[in-house]
Amino acid sequence: EDVKATWVGIGFRIGDQQFVAALDEVAEIFSCPVLSRVPGTRAWVKGIANVRGTLIPILDLKGCLTGRLSSQTPHSRVLVVNQVGVLSGLLVDEVLGLKHFLQEERVGELPEVDTAVRPYIYAAYEQDGQYWGVMSMRTLVENPAFLQVAV
Repeated sequence: EDVKATWVGIGFRIGDQQFVAALDEVAEIFSCPVLSRVPGTRAWVKGIANVRGTLIPILDLKGCLTGRLSSQTPHSRVLVVNQVGVLSGLLVDEVLGLKHFLQEERVGELPEVDTAVRPYIYAAYEQDGQYWGVMSMRTLVENPAFLQVAV
């Protein structure tokens, strides 16, 4: 039997665009919990949540990247990332589950994405006619603009 190498990530949707994040960059996924609003913060800071005794800021990923806030629906989920010592919950429109990609599905061209999202996409896969940009949560968290939550 031939064993083919695969890359596995967490698929998610922001607006009408699909992305994946490396498994080791997402610590947890859950439905949006009860939030406490934080005064004096940008509109994309949804609030803070107490998750098993740990306070986690919940940020609207689409709003943070593009300035256009997501509409929270029953499909919305929070991706918890803990990169370079920054623990955050990123609200996305939907989590699409584990995505398995064969090496030959990796494409050289990055998919068409909003210019504000482009700096965080470092690879792409094409599967069944759909493009999946691979988003680096580490690069996102390392961006100084990500940490500028105060108005």
